[in-house]
Amino acid sequence: MYRRDKPIAFKSSVSLLVNNLTCYINLEKGSLNYAAVHRYLVNIVSSTPDGSQVTHKQIMCKEPSATQQGTSMIIQVKWVTLPARVVLVITSIKGIQMFEYDGSAMLYWHALKDHAENADQCNFGRGIAGVGENLICIGSETGEIMVFSIPSKGPNVALKETLKGHKSAICDLTSDHNNLYSSDDEGNIIMWTLQGSQIQQTGKIPGSGDPVSSIEVWKSIIVASYGNGQIKAYSAKTGKVGAVVNAHARWINAVSVAKGTGLVLTASEDSFVKVWQLNEGPTPELEFKFAECVTDLQLVGAQFVDENGKAFAVTGYDSPDLIFFSHS
Repeated sequence: MYRRDKPIAFKSSVSLLVNNLTCYINLEKGSLNYAAVHRYLVNIVSSTPDGSQVTHKQIMCKEPSATQQGTSMIIQVKWVTLPARVVLVITSIKGIQMFEYDGSAMLYWHALKDHAENADQCNFGRGIAGVGENLICIGSETGEIMVFSIPSKGPNVALKETLKGHKSAICDLTSDHNNLYSSDDEGNIIMWTLQGSQIQQTGKIPGSGDPVSSIEVWKSIIVASYGNGQIKAYSAKTGKVGAVVNAHARWINAVSVAKGTGLVLTASEDSFVKVWQLNEGPTPELEFKFAECVTDLQLVGAQFVDENGKAFAVTGYDSPDLIFFSHS
């Protein structure tokens, strides 16, 4: 179904983090953009559609204050596409940074509070999603979800509200227009809806203790991956589970959905990348389509490159290679 293509190398290797790959297709400039985290750096590589021209960029996560100039360990990077703007969001153990999509200018810095009562813990940002016309939601280690208002131009980003529904660290966020879906370390999934100017909780799927490492949504179907190697498909309307698949032998680090076709991509520390087909109906179904082992590589990121799932890219721990697969 897919064949392996020639890889592109980042400037440095990729860290062992969940969802450690983000893609942005700039149709106006004819460029394919990919980013992944290496410790306190974000590696960005941009290429033409045919791969003939490749450019590199690195962004270092630093606190902008005069008194704190040390680097900060990055947790996640993601391009968020809003109707009027594309923003590059970086979360770390110190705070949240937002940049212009190409990383050329920092728009906003939001510091995260330390756990003063427990020196062994630190707060961090994890889980990033755009909601509605101009909102970006970002999860945190405390279980809170911060909602930021993004202007169509300029740096006037503002913290609008904080959503409180989770009692453990946020793992991932995804969205579908005005609907937001969040998952946490205890396996809980909460559904939220933008109603007027506020985001309200509209439902909850209780967890069983296994973290929901990654979450995606397609046509009112929630696809969740778990630390035990399972993937599950839920009805976003009722919260009822329709499919449970023992998909991988180890922790699943990434899930991606091709919005045009309902294909689901999963990548795991077991070195396997797999493709599944979501089927609509009264109860969602998952059908196996493709699998390949990327030898000796713990996979940490995976993204479809186009909406129809004709090509995808994966990253692996301690490797600089961005590995591509396309329809054979």
